[in-house]
Amino acid sequence: MPPTSCLARGLRVLLVTALLAACSSEPAKPVPDAGPRATACEHREDCEGGQVCGAEGFCGPCESSGQCRLKEHCEVESRVCTLRDGWGADCTASTDCALGMWCRQGLCRARPDVVLCPSGTRAECPSGQRCNGVSLVCEEDLGCAEDADCGAEERCNTGLHACVPRCTEATASRVCASGERCADGRCVQCEADAECGPGLLCDAAGRCAATPRCYSDRDCAVPLLCHVPSGACLPRPPPCTSDDGCAADQRCDVGTGTCVPRACQPDTLEPNDTAATAYAVSASRYPGLTLCPDDADHFSISLERGDQLGVNVEADAFAEPAFSTSIQDASGRVLASGRFLATHVAAVPGTYTVRIAARGSEPRAYDVGFFLSRGTPCDDDLHEPNDTPGTAKALSEGTPVEGMLCPRDQDYFRLTVPEGRGVRVSLSHYIAANGLLRLCLLGADASSELGCSTEPTGAVVSLPASVAGGRALTVRVTGDDARAVNGYTLQGELLP
Repeated sequence: MPPTSCLARGLRVLLVTALLAACSSEPAKPVPDAGPRATACEHREDCEGGQVCGAEGFCGPCESSGQCRLKEHCEVESRVCTLRDGWGADCTASTDCALGMWCRQGLCRARPDVVLCPSGTRAECPSGQRCNGVSLVCEEDLGCAEDADCGAEERCNTGLHACVPRCTEATASRVCASGERCADGRCVQCEADAECGPGLLCDAAGRCAATPRCYSDRDCAVPLLCHVPSGACLPRPPPCTSDDGCAADQRCDVGTGTCVPRACQPDTLEPNDTAATAYAVSASRYPGLTLCPDDADHFSISLERGDQLGVNVEADAFAEPAFSTSIQDASGRVLASGRFLATHVAAVPGTYTVRIAARGSEPRAYDVGFFLSRGTPCDDDLHEPNDTPGTAKALSEGTPVEGMLCPRDQDYFRLTVPEGRGVRVSLSHYIAANGLLRLCLLGADASSELGCSTEPTGAVVSLPASVAGGRALTVRVTGDDARAVNGYTLQGELLP
């Protein structure tokens, strides 16, 4: 075939192909354009210029300081991560600095500008600072993002953005606060929503809350800041510098730049300082309350048999150790207690009282929510109250004790073992389907576990005379989870 014929045939093929493509009912899909300056990424380290790795897998602007490194914050205007005031990138250890200089917060400093911590502990540093284990100097405490940011005896609670004491099951009673347990080396109130009371969820910090809350500015989108007492992200309030910038009944706290009451002002639900003057509440949330020094607030609520009451106090998360919350029956007997949380399943219908108090000489602002749901009716046994080591009931050798474990309950008994004798404690006659029970033998102060057992057909813990002889022991019965409702028989026997 002549060359010109081949050329003509090729042109015809190309023309037909083009026409078919033009007439197709499926238009060609445009190729996604990530933008000329977008860089693919997997981690923050893949991005330059202070950008962060976004959810789409491309480098871009930051939205909160939580996306930046600990020593960085998200600039409001430029939306890039920049170093915080007082931090630099000149050094990581003092060997990077000239002779006689020390590396502090990434900057080489003269000796008079540095506080040393030779043993590497936070206790050697001023308040608000912690020891850099590499350079052994005190630096501003910026919290943590991972365990590597904390000391050897600490773990990072990424929800709180804070280093917390490392715990074990054996040290939990000493390290963890009331209502907390040890999970994966840190003290938490919960690991799942089901472990919290009605109307509550388990947040990233392992705490039960009515709604997701912030614990630091890193949780908030810029330019909002975290108001820790309420857990809300709010605009930055204009700072005060003197009392002239505050209302007549307020003064300026120059340290924080905020206006605070000159004296503790009672809230709108007062007077409710006693059970007799308790304020009647329903299943709702009551915000803007105040506890003045040496004050206690009381609330009354009617419950039917089987009603599960959940009480959730919302206040400054770091003031939690000062708070106490309890649920009491009509006789004043404490049925459940905690700091920010308390829950109870009513065994009998009636009016119950919730008492909220706080230690200290300063006013405490708080909100409180009451949540109700139908729970499993559970009648307390005759040995209540014995929910704490201090209220433990006597367990006599050879005499069986019939008990009942209700949701979120724990029962304590005390047993004294004669010199030269061992002990065997057994837990039986419970139904595994209703929730497994856990039996533990502890020392007299309940701070150390000497032996524990969880068995579907009966738990048994034995200690030889070399361990138990001549000691006062504490027996603890708990549910394997917070929802266990089970009866049991407990018996102690002395061994040769």
